[in-house]
Amino acid sequence: MISTLEADLFEQHASDAAFLWSYRDAAVLDPRYDLESLGELDERLEAHVDGLRLAGDAGWEISRAAIDEDEPGSLFAPMVLAVERRDLKGIAHVLDAGGGAPALARAIVSALGWVSFSKVRAILPGLLSRRVGPALHAIGIAACAVHRQDPGAALGYAVISSDPRLKARALRAVGELGREDLLDEVRGALGTEDEACRFAAAWSAAVLGDPAALKALGALADRGGLFAERACATVMRRMEPAVASTWLRAIAGAPGGARVALAGAAALGDPALVPWILECMGDPELARAAGGAFTMITGVSLDEAKLRGAPPPGFQGGPSDDPEDEDVAMDPDEGLPWPDRDKIAAWWEGRGKELKRRTRYLLGKPMEAAWLEEVLQRGSQPARAAAAVELVLRRARREVVEVRAPGWAQERARAGS
Repeated sequence: MISTLEADLFEQHASDAAFLWSYRDAAVLDPRYDLESLGELDERLEAHVDGLRLAGDAGWEISRAAIDEDEPGSLFAPMVLAVERRDLKGIAHVLDAGGGAPALARAIVSALGWVSFSKVRAILPGLLSRRVGPALHAIGIAACAVHRQDPGAALGYAVISSDPRLKARALRAVGELGREDLLDEVRGALGTEDEACRFAAAWSAAVLGDPAALKALGALADRGGLFAERACATVMRRMEPAVASTWLRAIAGAPGGARVALAGAAALGDPALVPWILECMGDPELARAAGGAFTMITGVSLDEAKLRGAPPPGFQGGPSDDPEDEDVAMDPDEGLPWPDRDKIAAWWEGRGKELKRRTRYLLGKPMEAAWLEEVLQRGSQPARAAAAVELVLRRARREVVEVRAPGWAQERARAGS
């Protein structure tokens, strides 16, 4: 029996773990974070999980009772504890609560990525069996993928599944794991009706070096929608700068296409696009994305170089405080600073000649393998994600490094490589 004081303490650990996981979920691709600061955030999250872990059965019961199907982060700590305790009933409880909803399953997969793979391996037979439902099978595939462990034959079955969620996750895993033996199945999914599956297939085909991916990615970028920016960024990584720049300008001219083109410009890294990026900084809806693209190409921190500006008067990004406002979309540029267009233009006038046109840059240096490896260790999270893909495209690595993995796991993998 625990005291009221102990119960309050454990409940606070559960609440803080849920909050910090949600915070971390956004931080993994936030330009304000790098591997070191992500690791520091992970230590804070782990401290609360450890508080529940050390509480034994009471910690587990309190974390289980705190599960809220409206809060994905509330499933993270219970899943970590259940797997570490080898509590099959506890694992089943968490899976029943969130396995069927993609937003909740995200926290479950994150928990499986948090726990050492030696402990996750024990529950994989139950998740990768063809007898389980597709939602659980998708979690099993994702659990292997985040650890960069090959699920074997189960992946082959999953990529030809009729369930869109399972199929999309499996197709993505093919590229992440470098499973070239499944390239035929990936090609076969390039024309599938489901957009998530089509993007996952095109992304993996591109990572595996298949030119057939470019047409599918281009179509997704041209059409707009949920995957347009990521599709545009991916196709840019496989095109020659001169051709890519022309194509980007065509996308930018379409309604709503400028934001998609900025994502592509950041991925392409061609300094020839900077004058157009500067033009985009004059549009409040595009300014921060343009500033982010400028930084990805040049490596110039707007804060450190004193090139940061102020938000336009009255501008509001993301949901407002007005309860009658129906626009509840989150700010897509959260974490990006406002650029001072005039100061950046002056900087470019004086320093832009140092960057060679029609050459691809990432953070101010040409995309060569040695520099990409350095960015992977010391760059911002978006830059690290870009470097991870570029290294595979250059065949410098076989697998795409998971930059969202726990900081200590990434450090351990780096030390062992």
